[in-house]
Amino acid sequence: MEFMFGIPSFVHFGPGAARKAGDVAKGFGAAKVFFISDKGVQSAGLTEPILSSLKDAGLEVLEFYDVQPNPPDSDVAAAAVLARQFGSDVIVALGGGSAIDCAKAVNILLTNPNPINQYDGLNLVKNPVKPLVAIPTTSGTASEVTAFTIITDTERRKKMVIGGQFVGATMALVDPEMTMGMPPAITASTGMDALTHAIEAYLSKNAMPPTDLFALKSIELIMPNLPVAFREGRNVDARSNMLLGCMYAGYAFNSAVLGLVHSIAHPLSVHCGLPHGVANAACLPHVMNYNAPEALDRMKDIALAMGLDVSDKTPQEAAELAVRAVKDLSKDLNIPTLEALGVSREQFDRLADDALKEISTLFNPRQPTKDDVKNILEQAF
Repeated sequence: MEFMFGIPSFVHFGPGAARKAGDVAKGFGAAKVFFISDKGVQSAGLTEPILSSLKDAGLEVLEFYDVQPNPPDSDVAAAAVLARQFGSDVIVALGGGSAIDCAKAVNILLTNPNPINQYDGLNLVKNPVKPLVAIPTTSGTASEVTAFTIITDTERRKKMVIGGQFVGATMALVDPEMTMGMPPAITASTGMDALTHAIEAYLSKNAMPPTDLFALKSIELIMPNLPVAFREGRNVDARSNMLLGCMYAGYAFNSAVLGLVHSIAHPLSVHCGLPHGVANAACLPHVMNYNAPEALDRMKDIALAMGLDVSDKTPQEAAELAVRAVKDLSKDLNIPTLEALGVSREQFDRLADDALKEISTLFNPRQPTKDDVKNILEQAF
């Protein structure tokens, strides 16, 4: 047995952890903090306690809120210019995956040459980066604990997957209080993103004993808690368990990588403007069904982690029940079809071509053809 497993971020988990941002940044020797968030998080009032913590610690703060969903390379370039001019020695990111991914990319450019596009791939970032503190406001991407950042290349119209030892956050402050105000639709899409991470990591060709443990525990936490968090947004236990499940999924896919769901979801976001979690959710059960023949025993493990009574079922029967459970969950969470999201069949060719080029496709348990991907898109339509 041989494997490589790693977790890039230290984690402080629990209610109130986010309010430690000032102490943490100061502990890194900070004098000037570049603070990255987005306007939605700002308008929700979540930035105030973090900024207060930073300023109470005597730190000078420059705020940046121009982060778009699926952050483009242009956002990263603009923010990096400001951060360099300011003389930032620590970055603090507050938000969902877009804000944290943008912050990771900006941090790369503080100590490595422009542009960010040259780092598309694995282990291409050569110079160590500055300390980065990541504070998630959603339970979805787990960007706060992974060594990847996903940035949209606006010229090539693709999502870049930038990964390696100098990409992850230094410290993650994972605080359920920061997720309490998430609207139901965001709770649903980000929660399905986390579930997709866990399932794809468990089915990945690069799965290994530690990633298996985290992936199955993540599924065990997400399946019962996501519907509760969706219905009862201020349920502390559900929010805490969702953050924990999201984090465990991050621990899993950071080393195991992902699969065909993400390979299809990335071009759906780039070409059709779909939110990442929604794109994942729309495709997840259909890719599970496609992969099942190559991973029946693992699909049964997933069904068991979901809490399904499959002990007396064959692996094939258990796999079918797991797929049905994901479909039912998506229906309960009001996840729309691709057709309802405005995707057209005329786009399937381009989407399939791009999906086959994604790095995650290499780790999918079953290697798809273009027709396979188009069939999956048709089923999600």
